[in-house]
Amino acid sequence: MDLPLWGRLAVSVGLAAGLAYMTTPVAILTARRLAFYDVPFGYKGHRTPTPYLGGAAVTTAFVVALLLLFPASARSLALIGGVGVMFALGTIDDRRNVSPLARVIVEFLLGASLSALGHGWHLGAGRELDAVVNGIWIVAIVNAFNLFDNMDGAASTMAIVASAGTCILAWLIHDVWAATASAALCGACLGFLPHNLSKPAKIFLGDGGSMPLGFIVAVLTASAARRAEPSLLALLTGLLLVGVPALDTTLVIVSRRRRGISILTGGQDHLTHRTRRRMQTARRVALVLGSTQAAVSALVIVATRDGSVAVVYVALGFVICAATAIVGLENQVAATADARRDESGVGTLEPARAGGGASWPSRVTAAQLGRSRWLSGSAIALLAVVGLGAGLSPLFSAYYSATAWVPIGLGLVVAAAAAAIVRPPRMTLPVGLALIGIAGLGLWSLLSTTWAQAVEQAMVDANRWLAYAALLMLLLVLMRSRRRAVILLAAAGVGIAVVGATVLVRMLGSDPAQLFEGGRLNLPLGYINGEGCVFAMGCWFSLALAERRQPVLAGVGAAATVAMASLALLSQSRGAAIASFGAVLIALLMVPGIRRRTLALVVIAAGVVAASGPLLSVYSTGQTAVAASVAHSAAIAVIESAALAGVVWGLISALAPAIERGGERSASVLGRGATVLTILAIAVPVVVGIVRFRSIEHTASAQWHAFVNLSDSSAASSPSATQTRLLSGAGNRYDYWRVAWHVFESHPIVGVGAGNYTASYYRLRRTPEAIQNPHSIELQTLSELGVLGTLLLAMLVAGVVLGALKLRRIARTSALDRTLMVAATGAAVVWFVDTSGDWMHLLPGVTAIGLAGAAVLCRTHESVTPPAAYTRKVTLRALAGAAAVAFALVVSGASLLRSELVQRYLSSAQVALRRDPGSAIVNAQRALRLDGANLDAYYIEAAGQARFNRAASARSALLAAARQDPQDFVTWVLLGDLEVRLRDFAAAEHYYTRAHALDPTDQSVSRLAADPAGALASGSGK
Repeated sequence: MDLPLWGRLAVSVGLAAGLAYMTTPVAILTARRLAFYDVPFGYKGHRTPTPYLGGAAVTTAFVVALLLLFPASARSLALIGGVGVMFALGTIDDRRNVSPLARVIVEFLLGASLSALGHGWHLGAGRELDAVVNGIWIVAIVNAFNLFDNMDGAASTMAIVASAGTCILAWLIHDVWAATASAALCGACLGFLPHNLSKPAKIFLGDGGSMPLGFIVAVLTASAARRAEPSLLALLTGLLLVGVPALDTTLVIVSRRRRGISILTGGQDHLTHRTRRRMQTARRVALVLGSTQAAVSALVIVATRDGSVAVVYVALGFVICAATAIVGLENQVAATADARRDESGVGTLEPARAGGGASWPSRVTAAQLGRSRWLSGSAIALLAVVGLGAGLSPLFSAYYSATAWVPIGLGLVVAAAAAAIVRPPRMTLPVGLALIGIAGLGLWSLLSTTWAQAVEQAMVDANRWLAYAALLMLLLVLMRSRRRAVILLAAAGVGIAVVGATVLVRMLGSDPAQLFEGGRLNLPLGYINGEGCVFAMGCWFSLALAERRQPVLAGVGAAATVAMASLALLSQSRGAAIASFGAVLIALLMVPGIRRRTLALVVIAAGVVAASGPLLSVYSTGQTAVAASVAHSAAIAVIESAALAGVVWGLISALAPAIERGGERSASVLGRGATVLTILAIAVPVVVGIVRFRSIEHTASAQWHAFVNLSDSSAASSPSATQTRLLSGAGNRYDYWRVAWHVFESHPIVGVGAGNYTASYYRLRRTPEAIQNPHSIELQTLSELGVLGTLLLAMLVAGVVLGALKLRRIARTSALDRTLMVAATGAAVVWFVDTSGDWMHLLPGVTAIGLAGAAVLCRTHESVTPPAAYTRKVTLRALAGAAAVAFALVVSGASLLRSELVQRYLSSAQVALRRDPGSAIVNAQRALRLDGANLDAYYIEAAGQARFNRAASARSALLAAARQDPQDFVTWVLLGDLEVRLRDFAAAEHYYTRAHALDPTDQSVSRLAADPAGALASGSGK
């Protein structure tokens, strides 16, 4: 037939579907006349004898369609011959039972002969190896489909999805035969499904159908995948195209070997049966598993277009998810039994039986309980790693670079998906609001790329939010108990403590000045305010420890809190100070146990005050360079004050029980004393404020003037400002916020797009400071994502607040929950308040600490999962929730994977730019195929073209960058530099003028715009 490819595919699908639909009733009549039935017994779920020979209808339709479209093709004849062998072998097995060994030998020999007939894998390692690989491949895939044919519609649906994926892949590589044959198989299965999925099923495929289906899928997958990726990675591509049947086979082997039975034994332990316990019907099972395979196939097809690295990432993600699914499904019995364990310690399980009775043991063995405990231990270990990684993040610049947080985010998405498969989270109102809010911010930011001018920056911000959503999802799934919450927060606290100890040791070293910038603690994180925020959050982890009744733990907690607060004071961060004050108020008002907490805060505050003299000296005397002696004195003061506070609080904690045991009068005196101190701690600041109202009013007025008038010199040079900046209002934030509000008023509903505040700031700013965001999570969200984005942020906050209120009720009677609430509330409040006036939310490591606290607050408060969770009927609401979570995770994974690949290509291009500009151009173009809005890729491509003296190509690359983001200042400067190099000064003046319009305050660009010819003499553009 002389048809275009799309025409061939349409004819192939329609013809095969029509033939299969019409011939299936004939197969049913034939099977009845021959009494060829699948008789139910044992583990089989159907209730009445059902005709076989469904495979005859499917293979006939496939063969006829293929011969009509390719009547004289050697590839067609070879494939049809193999299909005939598989049909005959499978049909005999349905009737008489063929030994497994004989089946495997025939399958292997048939597969080994494929290489000589033009089919199968050609790995370039010799005919012998190709023959062995093809033999193993056919055996594996044929038996995977044979095992998967255990429920109505399962094998046929999977063949449809697999052949559709193969068809698209073959179409992309222009393999007309493979694409057409795949379409024919897809159509044949479509025509058969209505008869197989009727209630009850009218006909079964049988081995005479599932084995030919598996053979055809194996041959076509190898034909398409080997050309798409001609290397050993082609095997990964092919395996992923049949990933769900492969997962089912692995699951069955693992399950049966663990139960000590033969893998050839039949049973309802397949992926389909386990899925049906949740989905209830065979049609839903086919839809869910088919959709899963379709998603995997789509990722594979995209990955094969982007290079082998992408295939590896997809394969790695699938293997991790598959392995976790196997472990989780195998441990469902043990986990449920552990929750229902009776007094003797032995659990029982009676799961709902779908479609005929499951072959599960009625009592759970000790080995299964051990595996359940192993799964719990793995969750605890993962929480510890996440918490410790967040606490230690200042040592790694808080993972600020995209080269750090993108792969971490990708790993979090995979881990969250795997954890959700094992045990989906219970969607309480706080959990639902928090997840919808944070995932919605990521997805809305991703959608904003459709209207944002700086598309790449919007993509970066979206990916960051999606990574945060994956982290929160993972934490909420893993934190099933108080113990796990304690592990998470303790690990984060230990990490921050290690960072604090590192700072103190370096302050006592020979060159402490490196730690400071302008007299303020800057390292190891590298951002002063971020440093202060981390130590301010660390205070609450140690304060929670100080509230424990054990004297040693309480003393250590108090000492650590003094050290953390002192290090936060060294940063001179006003945001951290305001956030800490807000956290103290909320902790005193919301968290039960106000008297003991107030006493602890009084002792800790006294310790910080005792060390404040040397600490403030660091800022007041070291704004140019901190002297070693000053740093040494400050470090020693911190250590001494922390130790003293720890001893004092430890003694108070040790004496308190003794006093309480001394009698009702002593306890009453102690209680009244604590109450008086609490009242004094609250009342003294109020009284001082009233007495010094005029002075405070004058100071506040002066600092407000400094704030509004942007770094007023008189305020900055006042005596208080030279001793500490915590009492100064000078700065440029008013300008950042003014511009953000102006942008919001101009675009109130959807904003200007994630990360796109910068262009408006450069156009409207009144200060020369170069920034990228408005230093406020609320104003950034308002200006960039509009009211809709702000509502999503409010949902995140509301979820955490509702969770905190719920935990507050529990904490009234539980000391451990009270400890958790202190640490979690303090960390979450400090992070949110600080990022309301700064950009802590753009520091992934710092944000991870805050999200750990938020997760503890809004988590589901339950000790065990009800056993009915494994047998309950799946509702439409539950399905919608699962679909939403799956969609968010898939989009997150795909977006982060793309960013990771782009980063790798750009890194390679950057390295190769000087020594191999041709390679740099190739890698830059690869990055642009993945992300057409990436300005760095355009810059590298332009630089590479310029090194070959291809001026037109370099100009074209830069103009393409300008079209992607007309507001990008750097692009117009580079265009001007290129024209200067080419001595086209009129064009250079035009481009420099465009750059000057974007940033009128940049004096160097204004000089270039006025005299582009002078740029050549000064060296610009060379």
